[in-house]
Amino acid sequence: MKQLLILVLVISITSTAMIFLLSDDKLTSATPPHVDQPMAIDSIFEHVILASQESGEFSASQALKQCEKLAACEINSELFNRYLSFKIALAELQQQLAHLPLSEQLIAMIAFQQRYFNAAEITLLFNDDNEWQHYTIAKLEINQNNHISDELKQQLLSNLEGEQPERITQALKPSNDLKALNTELKDALQQQDYNQLAAEFGDAAATRLIALVQQRQQWQTLSEQLKQQIKQLKQHYEPQQAEQKITQLLDEHLTTNQKRRFLVLYPLH
Repeated sequence: MKQLLILVLVISITSTAMIFLLSDDKLTSATPPHVDQPMAIDSIFEHVILASQESGEFSASQALKQCEKLAACEINSELFNRYLSFKIALAELQQQLAHLPLSEQLIAMIAFQQRYFNAAEITLLFNDDNEWQHYTIAKLEINQNNHISDELKQQLLSNLEGEQPERITQALKPSNDLKALNTELKDALQQQDYNQLAAEFGDAAATRLIALVQQRQQWQTLSEQLKQQIKQLKQHYEPQQAEQKITQLLDEHLTTNQKRRFLVLYPLH
């Protein structure tokens, strides 16, 4: 049981710390797995796109050739062609929307699907993703509402989670279980008590936990420094000029992924 808990804890801390510390060029796509039938059509399409990227020189024509090699894709080639065009256009759209709050980005990307697909196709291809995005949008709106108390926010968030489909609530369960574990180990982690952590989980796990906590602290320190500098820029410059300088500041100190995450946690508007 302890091994399971430590695995969950390491994954959680890694997701809140290491994601900021990894640069984009360190993130590589895994080799796409063998496709077993039956398989959701969106998963088949994604498999084909990943397979066509193995050569390192992706092109739409390569992806279409890969589609022809897989029967489940070939019989849906017209839909795949539109899906491929959509994915290429979506990548460009995401760059254009990068300066917007995450909730506005998600709303725009969901609406963008309607340019390429009808309602039935959207349900077929994006139903799970859209449910998660709608949940994320609603959660962001609650968290960013400065006109309600923290207690009401927690109640609204709890109600929101209870309204989600079972697959989403089940996916959220490990995070909720982790809160109880974090409470139990809070003092040991905050004090970086190696002996206590080693006694609970072993030497290697204790070393790893402390390293991850230190990385998270480094990120928190950097975030606070950036927030203060952003506040000063807003005070000393007109909005348009301040926005340009803030962009330069974040580009100087953060990778693309770090910047995206920072803007989610600390929206500028």
